[in-house]
Amino acid sequence: MLDWNALAGKKICIAVSGGKDSVALLRYLKTRQQDYGYTLSVVHCQHGIRGEESLENAAFVEGLCKEYDLPFYRFDEDCIARAKREKVSLETAARNFRKEAFFEVLKTGKADFLATAHHLNDEAETVLFRLARGTLSGVKAMTAVDGRFIRPFLNWTKEKIEAYVDEHGLEYREDYTNLDKEITRNKLRLEVLPALEEAVPGAAGNLVKFAGLCAEDDELLQRLSGALLVAEADGYTVLFSKEKPLFSRACLKAMKGLGIEKDYTSVHLEDAFLLQEKERGAKLSLPKGVEAEKRNDGVAFYLKKEEKEERGEEKLFNEIGFDGGRYEVIVDTQSIESDFPFRTLYIDKGKLTGEERFRFREEGDMIARFGGGEKTLKKFFNEEKIPVAQRSYLPVVARGKEVLAVCGVEISEKVKTDENTTKVLYLALRKKSK
Repeated sequence: MLDWNALAGKKICIAVSGGKDSVALLRYLKTRQQDYGYTLSVVHCQHGIRGEESLENAAFVEGLCKEYDLPFYRFDEDCIARAKREKVSLETAARNFRKEAFFEVLKTGKADFLATAHHLNDEAETVLFRLARGTLSGVKAMTAVDGRFIRPFLNWTKEKIEAYVDEHGLEYREDYTNLDKEITRNKLRLEVLPALEEAVPGAAGNLVKFAGLCAEDDELLQRLSGALLVAEADGYTVLFSKEKPLFSRACLKAMKGLGIEKDYTSVHLEDAFLLQEKERGAKLSLPKGVEAEKRNDGVAFYLKKEEKEERGEEKLFNEIGFDGGRYEVIVDTQSIESDFPFRTLYIDKGKLTGEERFRFREEGDMIARFGGGEKTLKKFFNEEKIPVAQRSYLPVVARGKEVLAVCGVEISEKVKTDENTTKVLYLALRKKSK
């Protein structure tokens, strides 16, 4: 639940695309500004996906800011080119761009909180999507407050927002890509969820309540499952257990640790559980070149030989504890996301020599800042306003005294991707699973 009184005196930046939901949020927060004493600004991400229409959207949002007399921060990116360059889907490239823009607004002190227009139907849609994939873990996708992100509309239905827009005669821009039913999320939003609401009124709200109850149970089971997971030099072992909820969660942690972020279903977990009953040496092929094998004390998860050769040394040092041991470093050839407020970094693998190592900062470290300009790491930290208490615990990728990446923050100019890049490494910081 959002505590409005806690926002008094704070700076809130609203992510406004120009669509119905974000335009409604802009007006709603503006009308409550005097009551709660916060200041407002707006950030708009121009993805370059829809050509002239994208530029018109940006101009429309800027016009709203002039009307409301609010600071306007615009970020531009050619996400089509970025998707090709980073070898990810257009949706992922756009999401990463938005995340970086939001982080920049917060990091530079323009705002204390970033407000997005996610609403109850968005969460219900996410719940449906994850249930359809056959997974209960992580089904609770959103909260009204998530660190420095706030979602004031999370308890509002889509219908309530539409009524608000109609009541106040708000102008907004339509994004035709949201009507493309070839996109799974759109199909759920445009067809499945409305049909469910028609059959069972209040279904969206009930899905969200259900997800909340599941999340409470899952948090406990996640903690207990940690006792079954053993990290090995080449992967993980999940100790034998007849407790399926615990065993399956431990297997999922092992799979994620080896790069299976999204391409799994309940069938994979069921097969891993049944592997316990088979003869020693029995194997199970999983996505992303991962294999599970029954051994003496449990089920081992590791990369197949050809996958390990393909990834090279990318998984070495994939976990480094810092900041109280709450985070881990993940490196992969597949697109991955950092946990807020850290950024995912993109490194040109061809510019690495094999001498690079993960470590913490050392006296005399230098970095060629992205965009040009070599400087000491200490000066870089000062410019980035990295808290002093965090600097000694923030992992870096280094080649001797040359820092090539500060995990979660920025890469060196010397390893940036360009038009000649053939392979990208994704470097992310994640909160460690409990």
